Amino acid sequence: MLLLILSSRVMPMSGSHHSNSQRKSSSMKICPYCTEAISPSAKKCKHCGEFVDEKARKQRQKAKIAGVFGLLTASLSLFYPLREGYFYLQQKQQQRIELSSYKQVAKHFESLDSLKYAQKALTRALNLAPNDTDLQRRLLVLQAQELLREIDWSSTMQTQHQPVIEDMILDGYRLLQTDLIDAQRAQLLTIVARLLPQDRYWNDNDAVSELYAQANALVADNAQIVFRYGQWLVEAEVDVDKGIKLLTQAVQLNPDDAVYPHELARILQKKGEYGLALPLLQSAINLLPKQRELQRIRAFNDSKAELRKLLVNADKEQDIAQGEFYGLSMKERQQLIEQVLQERQNDRSINYIAARFYYANQQDKLAEDAISKSLSDGDLAQITRGYYFKEFALYKNILERTGTQPHKLIEIQKAFAKYQEADSYEEALETGIESEHRYKIGLRIKKQDDTGDKSQGLLVLKAYSGYPFAKAGVKVGDRLLMLAHRQPTSVMGIYRILSNFEAGTSVPLSIERNGKELEVELVVE
Repeated sequence: MLLLILSSRVMPMSGSHHSNSQRKSSSMKICPYCTEAISPSAKKCKHCGEFVDEKARKQRQKAKIAGVFGLLTASLSLFYPLREGYFYLQQKQQQRIELSSYKQVAKHFESLDSLKYAQKALTRALNLAPNDTDLQRRLLVLQAQELLREIDWSSTMQTQHQPVIEDMILDGYRLLQTDLIDAQRAQLLTIVARLLPQDRYWNDNDAVSELYAQANALVADNAQIVFRYGQWLVEAEVDVDKGIKLLTQAVQLNPDDAVYPHELARILQKKGEYGLALPLLQSAINLLPKQRELQRIRAFNDSKAELRKLLVNADKEQDIAQGEFYGLSMKERQQLIEQVLQERQNDRSINYIAARFYYANQQDKLAEDAISKSLSDGDLAQITRGYYFKEFALYKNILERTGTQPHKLIEIQKAFAKYQEADSYEEALETGIESEHRYKIGLRIKKQDDTGDKSQGLLVLKAYSGYPFAKAGVKVGDRLLMLAHRQPTSVMGIYRILSNFEAGTSVPLSIERNGKELEVELVVE
């Protein structure tokens, strides 16, 4: 009975628990993300962490969208500065490439001696880097070199470019205060030293010499600086001997530059040191294949002109045809003559020197060819006046020895006979100064030599009728003793006396005829 009662009591309890469990299970909801049961009031699954409430989910989505949008906005705010920085760096890199290119272009044209293009390239480089003092220095050097070259070629350039010269000098001194290596500083010192004498108001040679000395001390083995220093010392007559030593040193430092031997030879030739100048000029001429710069090609051409001048001047000092000639053998002398003749085939003076040399060395064919180029048929008539006398005398000797042109020899001999006749007298019909009165004379008188007795008067060889002396009664054989109380000694002396009087003036004239002295009157015309 008790068991039944207990059973009946227990049974309801078991049914009640199951009922509660069912009620509880039916009140739970399933998470749509992980399928786990969750509280119906839960907004977020405790298992997977996802929001299960629709409103909360939408708020969460909105928060995510806002977060993404914020992140995107922040990213964009960083992107634009980064992009600008990228473009800035890219632009700077492009400028560096352009700058380097213009520098290389300037260097290229400078090597070709095209200074204008080199300057344009450096100017564009300076537009990219206006504060680059190295570019400023390079541009100043090129501008100064071009200006100084123009000044060398045209004396008018100095005044015309005075303001430019002053600005360059100031820029040069400014750039000397910047950080420079020795070679750059020496080059700039030399440029300023070359510019200063071109300033018409500058007269301090010591200051210029000091600039050159500083440059030379910085780079003693730089041929260009040594050359400019020596050239200055000679031209300014500061120390000529030291200048010549420096120029000689420049030739030794750079033997392939035609400017250096040409300039040294020019200076030595002025001093009459032809033997030293000669090989230098020949060296400058032989350097042509190695010359590219305009200034050096000009030195080559000038050297040929200087060599011609040297040959003429040296021949006057020492006869090239015989005896000592500045230590040159006969073979070397002939080579020198032929070197000059290559450039001056029709030069009268050089052909005459060549003809003398060939004639003295028994090279008659060469002598005849040379002398024929030294003279023309028209010159034959000038012998009677003394022109080309020595040239025709040599021509006559050559033809007499060769016998190749008998007709030409006869012409020359006849011309010599006329010369010898004309050489024995002086003659003047009318004489005077152009645009002034021409005094009439009308006399032929015997020329007096230096040993003759001047007191015996001038022997009249002919008195032309219609002229003052014939009108005064002067005859052939008379001697003119005094004219207007002065003693004439030549036709030119007669003219000088007459030029003191106006036309129509009557002046006294003393003559000797047959040993008797006569006084007559001469009317000036």
